[in-house]
Amino acid sequence: MFCDKKKIEMDFAVGEVEQLKNKNMASSTKNIKGDRKVVRVTLNSPEFIFKIPDGLDLEDKTVVEYWRYKWGKLYIKYVGKGEEEIEAYEEGEVDYKYEQQIEIVDADEHCVDYSEDEEEEED
Repeated sequence: MFCDKKKIEMDFAVGEVEQLKNKNMASSTKNIKGDRKVVRVTLNSPEFIFKIPDGLDLEDKTVVEYWRYKWGKLYIKYVGKGEEEIEAYEEGEVDYKYEQQIEIVDADEHCVDYSEDEEEEED
């Protein structure tokens, strides 16, 4: 599914007053038609540990042009020379058991659509 952030922003601007009225009438965390909610869980990210070459100061701009991380590897670009690729000394794992953060947020922030069969009938 394609998520059009501009359309969401425009829809919010147009319906902002109506949504604020609805929010004032209902709990801000209640999942209702017109104000859908989802649970967002942020997990602790894995850590990667890299050994720095002996005697090297990564912040010394006379020796190191830049350094970066990509796809599990550390890259060091030396001034006037090529780029060195360093494998991780230690790779961490994602901790799925405990969350770093858990919260209820608007479904629109994540472009989540509810189908009609998931919606409660209004009394």
